[in-house]
Amino acid sequence: MKVKELTSFFNLTALPFSKEIATKNLKMLPSIEKALSSVLFLVETKGIGILTGKSGTGKSCLLRLLASRLNTGLYKPLYICHTSVGILEFYTHICTALGLEPGGKRATMFRAIKDHILSLNNTSRIHPVLLIDEADKLSNDILCEIRLLTNFEYDSLNALTVLLCGQKNLTQKFGLSILEALANSITVNVNLDTLPKEETFSYIEQRVQEVGNGQSLFTKNAMTLIHQASGGTLRSINTIANGALVQAFLSSSAQAEKEHVQMAIGR
Repeated sequence: MKVKELTSFFNLTALPFSKEIATKNLKMLPSIEKALSSVLFLVETKGIGILTGKSGTGKSCLLRLLASRLNTGLYKPLYICHTSVGILEFYTHICTALGLEPGGKRATMFRAIKDHILSLNNTSRIHPVLLIDEADKLSNDILCEIRLLTNFEYDSLNALTVLLCGQKNLTQKFGLSILEALANSITVNVNLDTLPKEETFSYIEQRVQEVGNGQSLFTKNAMTLIHQASGGTLRSINTIANGALVQAFLSSSAQAEKEHVQMAIGR
């Protein structure tokens, strides 16, 4: 079976549940919209924030949405996801994101980063926004460094916004005394939850409509089972829905029925 055969059978222009979707086509479900508003507020107020959620709930997609909403004439988003590293490697990634030549000692890169951030703010009038994915894997030492990175002019200037994104255990770290200074600096705390049933339905239908001919490809019973089996987790919804479409195609069915979802999840 080829992708072209499946899309042709259902009269689709592309696979509806692929992760290769343009940022502009990401669906603004109510829960996503609420979380996006919160992180945009963080950027506007120039602070340090936390975005947490279970694996597969769409945290990375939300970071993409945030970056796409930022005016490039006013903000410079810096995305980092290599977090299981030491302090030197961490600073190397930040230097690379800023367009600086990495290398040398920690103190050398630290000063170069701080000077460049100040220059962006004062000379170019551009505010850097550091987006750190999988931040729950950061060591306590690096988390302490992040607090130091945001300290400008005796902690009187917000020259760098930081959004730490990770699974829920990230917030547990801030109960440690070593991270008290960072914990006290957090101004926005966003939890991205799983989708409720009605949003799962809306998500599935919207993704199909984006590449379809206006016809529904999933019965309500099928979508109900997808929601139950996925727990409302976006990544699981995509996987199960895609599998159900494959089973419907193999059965020469014009719609994905509950039985096709059951086959996709191995029940």
